[in-house]
Amino acid sequence: MTTRARAATAGLVAPPVHDLGGDAAERVRARLEAGIVDAAAGLSDGPPLEVGLPLLRRARYRPELLGVPDEPFVWRPAFVRRSLGLEIVQACADRRFRGPAAAAGPVADHAVDEWRRTGWRTFHWEPWVAGLGPGARSVVLAEAVAWATPLWAAFDWVDLPATVAFGGPDDRWVGPDVVPVHLKGRCEVRVHLVGPPRSLLSVASGRPGDGWRDELAYVALTGALSGPDRTPARVVGLWPEVGVRLAVEIDEAALTGAVDRVVDAVAVTADVRASTLATEVA
Repeated sequence: MTTRARAATAGLVAPPVHDLGGDAAERVRARLEAGIVDAAAGLSDGPPLEVGLPLLRRARYRPELLGVPDEPFVWRPAFVRRSLGLEIVQACADRRFRGPAAAAGPVADHAVDEWRRTGWRTFHWEPWVAGLGPGARSVVLAEAVAWATPLWAAFDWVDLPATVAFGGPDDRWVGPDVVPVHLKGRCEVRVHLVGPPRSLLSVASGRPGDGWRDELAYVALTGALSGPDRTPARVVGLWPEVGVRLAVEIDEAALTGAVDRVVDAVAVTADVRASTLATEVA
C-alpha cells in the first residue's frame, strides 16, 4: 500500500475537528426552509423538484440544461457501473477477491442468479444484464471495473479500523408543504466508529469545480437534516478521472454554505423553467 493510500485511510477515521451541536443543526434547517420558500416561488405546478448533486452542478455550471427535458430512461453500462462497482469493492474488502478485475464477473453473475432464483432485483439492472450477449456484457463489466478500481486503490479497505458501508439508501429531506422541493443526498461509502458517521465518501466524475466544498458539504447536509446522529465529521470527495482527493470538515459554516448553494440552485431552476414555459406559450 502506498504512503498516499495510508494517509487517506487515516483521514477517514481521524477524530472530528468540530463539535456540531443540535442548536447549529436547527439554525441550518431554519435557514434552508426560509431560503427555499422564496427561491421556489417561481416553480410551476408539477412534481416536486428533486435537488441532488447533479442539479447543484448543472445550476452552477450549465444552467441552460435545466430547461432540457430528460430523455426516456434506457439501460446502458453507465447506469450499472456505480452499483455494480460498489458491490465489487465490497467483495474485495471482504477478502473474497484480490481485486476488482477478478471480482466483476462473479459478482454480476451472483446478482443475476439471485434475481432468477427469487425474483427480487437488488440493483434493478439484473434482467437487463441477464439478456445481454457476451460482447455487451463485457462492456458493462469493463465500465464497472474502471469505476471500482480507483476507489479500491485509494484506501486500505481491508484493514480499516472501522465499520464500512458501501452504498446504502440515500438521505432525503422533504421541504415544508408549501414548497415543492425535495433534497436527496447520495454518497458511496459511510465510515462508522462509534456514534455519528466519522466520514462519508463521495465519488464524482470529471474534475472538481470551484464549488466543490459546498458540494461535499451538501452530502453532509442531507444527513444533518435527518438528525444529529446522522451528521458526519467530514465528507471526502474522490475524482478518479483526474486523481484528486479533497475533504471538507463539517461545521455550521460548511452546512450553511451548502444551504446557500441549494437555495441558489432552486432559484436558478425556477427562473429557467419560467423562461422555458413562457417561450413555449409564446
